[in-house]
Amino acid sequence: MTLRNIPVLVATLAVLAAVVAEQPRPTRQTYLDLAIAAYEPAVAACEAHVKKWTEEYEPHYSWGYAPPGGPVWLAGLAASLYELTGEDRYAEDAAELLATQDRFKKYLPDAVRRQRPEYAPGVPTMTDFFDLSTFTHAYLRIRDNSAVTAERRKRIEQSIAESADFMLHYPEWGPMNRAILRAEGLALAAQALPKHEHAPTWRKLAAVLASDSWGRWEEEDASIYHPVWLYSLLRYADIIEDQTLYARLTTRYYFSYFVHLLCPTGMLPEFGDARWNGSWPLYLVCLERGASEYQDPELKWGAQRIFTAMAGDDPAATGSRTALVLTDAYRWANDDIQPVQPSALSEEVLEDAVGRKIVFRNGWQPTSTYLMLNYADEGNFARVPRDFLRHTIPVEEEKMHHGHSDENAICLLMSNGSVLLAEAGYRDIMPSGPYGAYRADYFHNRLVARQQKRGRQQPLYEFLRHSGAYRTVATEKLDFFKFADVDMSRTRITDERTGYAGDRVVVYLKADNIFLVFDIVKILGTGYYTFSTLWHGTTVLGPQEQGAHYYVTAVEQISHYQPPQTEALLISFLQHGIRQDGTFPIKRRQQDETAVYQTSSSHYYAGQVETFVTALVPHARGTDVQPIVSTLQPLEVDQPRAGLGVRVQRGDQVQYICVKTDLMKDILTENVRPRYTFESGRVKYGPIETDASFLYARQIGDKLSYSAANMVQIRFNDQPIFAARPNTYTLQPDDLSTGYGPCKWRYWEDEVTLP
Repeated sequence: MTLRNIPVLVATLAVLAAVVAEQPRPTRQTYLDLAIAAYEPAVAACEAHVKKWTEEYEPHYSWGYAPPGGPVWLAGLAASLYELTGEDRYAEDAAELLATQDRFKKYLPDAVRRQRPEYAPGVPTMTDFFDLSTFTHAYLRIRDNSAVTAERRKRIEQSIAESADFMLHYPEWGPMNRAILRAEGLALAAQALPKHEHAPTWRKLAAVLASDSWGRWEEEDASIYHPVWLYSLLRYADIIEDQTLYARLTTRYYFSYFVHLLCPTGMLPEFGDARWNGSWPLYLVCLERGASEYQDPELKWGAQRIFTAMAGDDPAATGSRTALVLTDAYRWANDDIQPVQPSALSEEVLEDAVGRKIVFRNGWQPTSTYLMLNYADEGNFARVPRDFLRHTIPVEEEKMHHGHSDENAICLLMSNGSVLLAEAGYRDIMPSGPYGAYRADYFHNRLVARQQKRGRQQPLYEFLRHSGAYRTVATEKLDFFKFADVDMSRTRITDERTGYAGDRVVVYLKADNIFLVFDIVKILGTGYYTFSTLWHGTTVLGPQEQGAHYYVTAVEQISHYQPPQTEALLISFLQHGIRQDGTFPIKRRQQDETAVYQTSSSHYYAGQVETFVTALVPHARGTDVQPIVSTLQPLEVDQPRAGLGVRVQRGDQVQYICVKTDLMKDILTENVRPRYTFESGRVKYGPIETDASFLYARQIGDKLSYSAANMVQIRFNDQPIFAARPNTYTLQPDDLSTGYGPCKWRYWEDEVTLP
């Protein structure tokens, strides 16, 4: 098989590139046309891939026999195009590729074969669970074509049977991508070879492996694997002809989850094991299927947004895997559904039990501001499958499964097209790189803690690094509000082993496009601790002077992607004192980056509080940031460590942001109801006095607008501007007397005229 007529190919690619470039919205035909145009380049790429493999192959200790997958995926594409176009040339190519995939076995040394007990029955044609379903599906699509001669059929069916039997040696299970891929492959093998003596076993095991995913939550918190899992699950439902999968609430959830996470690049942000813009074809095809099944215009918009942003105009760069997925997008898409852009802005995505993501955004355009906070821990579901993984493969460095120590981390910050904070990407070597890269906590934009004292001259990076073992924590959302002028979230991480609970409060000043991050640590056990807030970029642009307590950073490279450099990020530490701040070089995403930090190391008593306040300010690159820095000042608080406040002053407008550090401060010793008063919970922040857990106020002249949560009273310059009304509480514990007092209001917003 050789590359076909070059002039025809060039002309085809040129036409396709023009079609894709001019296409305002992709249609089903757009997907098919791109897949067809990608085929010939994929043939050439496959030939080069096989040539390189045969010349350089050496068995890998971890993987054993791993034949090249390129011919399998090209066969899958050829067979799919045959089914859709009826052109016999595709069937001929697919039949030849499938029938000759077993030829690579001869390259496996006999000594390696003897080392592995799973090879005792014979070396299978395919050992990769990704390949069996693609290979078998290709055969099902062409098996009635004359290209499948008796000799080819015998070799193809032998390859399917031995590869399906190979799955029986390691039937990995759980609600995750690797298990449902195995289930899909086994179900297809039983469908392709219904009379094979092992077909009932394959079919039965497929159902067993799929059961953990059918109507269940996925255990992987990793953006690269979410669509791998869902796409395979959808195809498994088609194989067994059971469309009740779409009636499951869990299934419906993931489609919306994907759309509401979309960032300005037109793809999902990275979290957990991830690659920049990785798996976009799988997200696309899943959203097309979801849009068709649920007649959902937002899912349709999400699919088309991904394609427009990610597909590009060069079919030669598409590849056989992407092209194969696009043929399913053609099958599943419905052009009658008119896309509708989601209306949600800042939001929880989608709740605080499974997804556990919070997005701050001011729009859905490529230039919109976007910040994503991930506070997902391992969760309290899929416990037995998680334990199966722990006890079967070395996953001590992961948050089960494919997850990172990114709890309470800011995974992505974008503004005006520029990437300002990003994630660490996938590992470079197994199990997870030197010192635990890249899943360890210090590779993320978060607060990290160690239960040791750091010497003031000891390099922070040297102090933080460890073996990479995952630190088991629990997380929870405490609050999320969308107010008129600000959006805010408060999420908590509890690390019993290290001995602290940390609240991260993110406040988005929407008009100013400023984020304030309050990290509030409560010590659980007396001892020495070191706490550090870390922020990562590829470049530190300034300043050069010592003791400035602020840094200007940029992300100029993400693997092979170069983001627009329209904006840079000001990172300003608003608390000083005994803290240290600085930078250190770090390797993330297999590239050189720089971490900006503020750190404090001391002896603490149980119950004490430590805090960090960081301003993140996107701004036009090259701007003098000193005027911005001068507008951000800490507020004087009458009870240190009871509350944190920031004043933002620009011209005649003053904004006050007040955050209570200890949400239990209000609680009275006596067990009465209400078990709080304004006096027990009050904190004075500059001119504002309140017991609110959070308060934002904006003053212009004699007008004061405010947004507050969980409060009894608010006072400004000693004048009450909000006060809850008193009530009688006859329902008291322990037969105590009747109680009196106002109850806290959930939240309130208002504007008042000051006296």
